Amino acid sequence: MTFALFLAAHTGTRPSLLDHAWTAFRADPAVRIEDAYKWLYHATMGGEHAITSDDAPRTWFQNEWNSLSDIPNAEPLVVSLRPDGGVLRVNLRSYKRAGRDPEMLFEIFVASARAFRSDRTGFLDEWRGLGERLRRTPLGHLTHGEWFRLERATAPRGYPAIHHSAPYESIRRPAYRVIVGALWQ
Repeated sequence: MTFALFLAAHTGTRPSLLDHAWTAFRADPAVRIEDAYKWLYHATMGGEHAITSDDAPRTWFQNEWNSLSDIPNAEPLVVSLRPDGGVLRVNLRSYKRAGRDPEMLFEIFVASARAFRSDRTGFLDEWRGLGERLRRTPLGHLTHGEWFRLERATAPRGYPAIHHSAPYESIRRPAYRVIVGALWQ
C-alpha cells in the first residue's frame, strides 16, 4: 500500500495529485524531469494523444505486445496516476505475464482515450506546483534547474505530450497503456 492510499484509508482525506506523484517519484531513482512531466500529463490529460488514427493504435499495440520480453522485474500490474484511482497505468509486461487478454486491454485503452476529458488547466497547475516544490526541495534527479529547462522547451509548444527520459527508457523500458480507472476491472 502506498503512503497516499494509507493516508486516505486512515484519515478520510486523499493527498493531492502532486503529493501522490511525489511519493512515486521519491520511490524511483530512475525518474527524471521528463518522466515527472509525463506522469502529470497522463494523470490530467489522459492517453488520447496516442490515438492519432483508427489503425495506428492497434498496430502500435500489437507491435509492442509482440516485442515484450519476459525480463523479470518488479513492476506492478497497475499504477494509479491519481490518488483517487481515476487514471491508471497498466504495465504491459505484468499484464502479459498474468496471462491477461491483450484485446481487452486494447479496447479499454481506446475507450479510455475517447471517454477521458483532458484538463489542461489541471496539468499546468500540477506542473507549476512541481516547479515551486522543486525550487524548495530537489528530489534525486528532479531539480528546479531541470524543471526550468523542460518548461522552456515545452511552454512555447503548448505543453505537448513528450517521451520518457533516455535514462528512464534505458533502465525501466516502460511499456504501458493509460486508462480510465472506472473501466478497469
